[in-house]
Amino acid sequence: MTASPSMSPSMTLGLALDLGSEPAMGPVAAQLRRARPLLETAERAGFDSVWLGESFHARPEPFHLPSALLVLAHLAPLTTLGLGTGVLLVRAQDPDRLATEAALLDQLSEGRLVLGLGLGPPPLRGRFGGPDRAGGALLDTVLAGMRERWRDGGGAVPAPWRAGGPPVLVGGSGAAAVHRAVSAADGYYAATNYSDRVLARQASAYRDAGGTGTVAANRICVVDTDGDRARDHAAQHLGGLRDYYRSRGLWDVGRADGDPDPVLVGTPDEVLSRLRDHRRAGVSQIQVRVAPHPMPAEVARRTVALLGEHVLPRLGALPAGSREHDRSTS
Repeated sequence: MTASPSMSPSMTLGLALDLGSEPAMGPVAAQLRRARPLLETAERAGFDSVWLGESFHARPEPFHLPSALLVLAHLAPLTTLGLGTGVLLVRAQDPDRLATEAALLDQLSEGRLVLGLGLGPPPLRGRFGGPDRAGGALLDTVLAGMRERWRDGGGAVPAPWRAGGPPVLVGGSGAAAVHRAVSAADGYYAATNYSDRVLARQASAYRDAGGTGTVAANRICVVDTDGDRARDHAAQHLGGLRDYYRSRGLWDVGRADGDPDPVLVGTPDEVLSRLRDHRRAGVSQIQVRVAPHPMPAEVARRTVALLGEHVLPRLGALPAGSREHDRSTS
């Protein structure tokens, strides 16, 4: 395992872009052009990175594209933000090609890449050059193989920009994912559909096991100075996203009766309160999905601007007596 950075005493925010193949969203190049003002707003607001998920669809879908590394390579010269995958689906990746292409993108971005990895659904086995193997052992093999290829003389040509390669986060909702994040990666990644309960459990388990790297989570987010207006935007524009996950049985993973919906919606103060809850559990980065189709662009930009103006400046060190403050200062 490469050395992991110490956990920051503050929480950072990243921007999770929603791109898709749904015809109503338009050509991919046009989607990326429309995303540029949002990227610029995120830079001005103090966000540190932009993230892309990955999906492989048999028919047009509204969320995520294949080949996230290819799209991030297009974004690299258009923004100064860090670049992240949230997440690449390992069952669809040839391991050697993945290590080589990640090293190349790390070069193209001059060391701005963070590689989030997950297994992906079983139907991806054997497709797109990916291994026809199942289970977490595949992810372990891929992680070890990438580390080997990224070492000096390990075979990746060109070698990564950073010695040892880009940081790697691994996802998963069980104990094995936490163990893998501590022992073989640089941090842990929680998906959009993980409940706050699962996120808190996984983040706490990672920290309790000695994990000192990034704990990142992806969250849908709508912020407005008028909380009711933010909730109206969410009700009007986020139903399709929830239905997309629910139709696949993937929404509210681990959620119990009475738990909040795993979204960040409301005033800056309301969202700040939720973010501080995540931070107390050990989460160090939240990637906000502010523009899932068909969220209006101006609503998404307003969310990012308000997060930068009213939330990020207050996501500094935790108050004395909180769980993560006590741990980070001990």
